[in-house]
Amino acid sequence: MRRLLGLLVLISTLLALGQCGESRAPQTPSPAAELGQNLLVWATGDAAYKRPGWAEYSPVTFGTALTRGDLLQVSAGAQGLLVCADLSLAALESGYVGGVPCPDDSPILTRGDSLVIAPQRGVGAAGSIPVLLQPRHTFVRDPHPLIRWTPTEPGTTYTVHVWGSDLDWQGQTVATELPYPGSAPSLQPGVPYRVAITDDAGRSSGEEATALDLGFALLSEEEAAAVDSLVTAVHALQLEEKGARLVEAEIYAGHMLRADAISALTSLVGLDDSPAVLERLGDHYAEIGLFGEARQQYEAALAGYTALGITAGRASALMGLGLAQRGDGEADLAAEALEQAGRLFADLGDAAGAAQAQAILDEMADD
Repeated sequence: MRRLLGLLVLISTLLALGQCGESRAPQTPSPAAELGQNLLVWATGDAAYKRPGWAEYSPVTFGTALTRGDLLQVSAGAQGLLVCADLSLAALESGYVGGVPCPDDSPILTRGDSLVIAPQRGVGAAGSIPVLLQPRHTFVRDPHPLIRWTPTEPGTTYTVHVWGSDLDWQGQTVATELPYPGSAPSLQPGVPYRVAITDDAGRSSGEEATALDLGFALLSEEEAAAVDSLVTAVHALQLEEKGARLVEAEIYAGHMLRADAISALTSLVGLDDSPAVLERLGDHYAEIGLFGEARQQYEAALAGYTALGITAGRASALMGLGLAQRGDGEADLAAEALEQAGRLFADLGDAAGAAQAQAILDEMADD
């Protein structure tokens, strides 16, 4: 996957940044770092794509993201449908061979060309602290976002603390989720907020050691309306439900609404177990530092790509898996996955992917 060509890994010296207590709004990527994504939302029969430099074509699956420069090959009797980066539709007709038949201008569906993996250390055994699941490292549209975390012990009471700027609110519950209530002080757009969960024993989500800023911020009404307008445009395309959810997830991700993107993709997994969807879900979990969840998705994606015989997908999923394992502190497992990814990229003829895998291995050797 092209997202892998610019993968960046934050070294362990950045861990102190995550413990400084200062919260900032999640940062959006620069436009220059974004690539227009044309998504396969429906196909029947066999079709394949080939990136520049590849030695062979690779089968497409539901959710495959195609970009400018890719070549397509549609078998006789096969058909497909792309949602282009500008939210137009492009049909893939039987026997088509050529480039991606989508406009290059004004992309709406974009992905940054790098996935930042922030190393995580010292969280302790599973269940030892309540780990914040959402909202973390994300923008939100809802001024009353749902706050979720992992349980520690049955029957415990959790104290939920939200603060930022001049806002300071606390609530309690025995559940593992709590909507930010309408009676609480109003969240202000663009203001960075933080969340801490503490159980009866004093164990806090703040004990999670990570370089990632786990704060969140509310989109302005204008920005939220723009996102809603794009989602309405997707519905107007009259896609199958799974196709619509896939495109919605990309819209959310493009606006750093990571919690919404994860929710959309999670609901999609029940409709389609395409490895491309599982891999994308792994990307989002990795972006917010939930490496255990990311590893599960990458492993499932890897199994799916392996069953389908898709070398490019196997290499991409192994790269993501290795980076998530590194983020989890599993250096030996990470090196094994990255070495496998590098070999598969080389077999495919993807020199850039192979070089990226080796560069990360070299960096790990210097840790």
